[in-house]
Amino acid sequence: MASASVALGAAFLAFHNTTRSIRGAREQETHRRKRKQSAVRAVLPIALSELSGYAEQSANQLNNVSPTMGMTDRRIEPIPTKTLERLADFIEYSDTVDVAVVEATTAFVQIFNSRLRALIDADTPTTPTTQWEIAARILDAASIYAGAAAVYAYARRQKEQLPHSVSWGDVRGALSNMGFLEGEHEDLDKMLEGRKKLSAGPFDHLARRSTCPAGLELEAVKSTGERSGRSEAT
Repeated sequence: MASASVALGAAFLAFHNTTRSIRGAREQETHRRKRKQSAVRAVLPIALSELSGYAEQSANQLNNVSPTMGMTDRRIEPIPTKTLERLADFIEYSDTVDVAVVEATTAFVQIFNSRLRALIDADTPTTPTTQWEIAARILDAASIYAGAAAVYAYARRQKEQLPHSVSWGDVRGALSNMGFLEGEHEDLDKMLEGRKKLSAGPFDHLARRSTCPAGLELEAVKSTGERSGRSEAT
């Protein structure tokens, strides 16, 4: 009986120590993730500024595409890889906020780049890039700009939660900030009005498919061969 009691006591002590070790490890990991998230958030404004710059430069390059020369490689801004890595870190370590807008914006950069390269592949003497297609890609660039702009208040610690979506009204504001004023670009205005009838915002189709980065990357792959036409506004 005595030996059984000793064995039972030893088992209880081992269980208690194991439980305490597991709890301690969890607390350490939670503390580590909080510190990492705080560090990533501290540099988030820099990443957003770089992303906004990428979107604006891309829109300006598209606006300067010559109808006779068409889309060329030199018109495509390099993907801001380091910026996307910072955003990926933010997504990974943000356990208490809805990062759907950041996920969608990050994925859309890859989709946008694929669509630009599809323009080059499809641009031939018999089927040149149209102004309508250029307008569609400028609208894509404005969507990226709007996605970055939506996160600034959180990044600057003015708010403690992120917005859940980006609207076409946000995209209209982004166009204005990039110098594409309403009423001065007929194709853009018509296309924006057409897209408003189809969805609430530019990233709605991404949110419906998946809220995880892997799902969004799949959407990017599927969009590689997209060739936009006037159907985008219908």
